[in-house]
Amino acid sequence: MNKNVPPVLFWALAWVASAAFLAVAVIEWRLGSTYHAVLALVIAVLLIFTGRGQRPTWITALLLVAMLAFAVYRSLLGLALLRGR
Repeated sequence: MNKNVPPVLFWALAWVASAAFLAVAVIEWRLGSTYHAVLALVIAVLLIFTGRGQRPTWITALLLVAMLAFAVYRSLLGLALLRGR
């Protein structure tokens, strides 16, 4: 069984997850939470730079999908809080 993910798919997941965390950072900044905004920015940068040196396996791709799901959840929650203000 092939344990490697196509590199294009892996990089696309890393970039989409990074963009989602950038969106979380902007939303958290608008909510006034500097700590969470900086934390989301650090996670976005780590996702970009660690995606380059890794061998794209299915387990790391699943971790990227989990981080993407978490970023989407945080951004939707933050948007709901912004609309409720």
